[in-house]
Amino acid sequence: MDSKRILAAVFSMGLGGTKANTEGIAQRLGLTRAEAEAEIERLSREGLLASERGKVSITPKGRRAIRVVFIGGGFEIIHYGHVHTISKAKELGDALVVSVARDSTIRRRKKREPIVGEGDRVKLLSSLRQVDAAILGVKGDIYVTLQRVGPDVVALGYDQYHLEDQIRSEAKKRGLRVKVVRLDSPYPGLKTSRLLSEL
Repeated sequence: MDSKRILAAVFSMGLGGTKANTEGIAQRLGLTRAEAEAEIERLSREGLLASERGKVSITPKGRRAIRVVFIGGGFEIIHYGHVHTISKAKELGDALVVSVARDSTIRRRKKREPIVGEGDRVKLLSSLRQVDAAILGVKGDIYVTLQRVGPDVVALGYDQYHLEDQIRSEAKKRGLRVKVVRLDSPYPGLKTSRLLSEL
């Protein structure tokens, strides 16, 4: 079993609010309980995981052993452009964390009601195999969410308004060292706003 898959699963489960335990890890990774127990024990001996009273957590050493990628967006209507961006972001690391914009953020920025509520958007993104954790962003300040996740890489969609230098600067102020990557898209004309205008 690839150690990074288990470490990424434990990290992501903790971030997503799911209890990381032997049963949950086995289910998430398609392992038997015995296989999961053996892997948890091995990684605990190596100082990468800690297991106490049935709860499994990633240690600082374990966290350093994986590369966490962070992306964010509204994701109101999942389309090929989103799937491409999510797939490309996942290729950049071991665990992909997707931050979903709050309904209030969409109201403020788009001047309309969200098409799909924030809870349903999180559930939908969580169901994609490339997504290790889908979480709700913090109202008003993306950098609080960034600090919570502590990623190694921030991946931006080709048309996102965030500036790479600004993200690097703000992350540095918060003690984070991140690589910021702008992803391109083979579907540059495919946007939620365009799809809505055609309804």
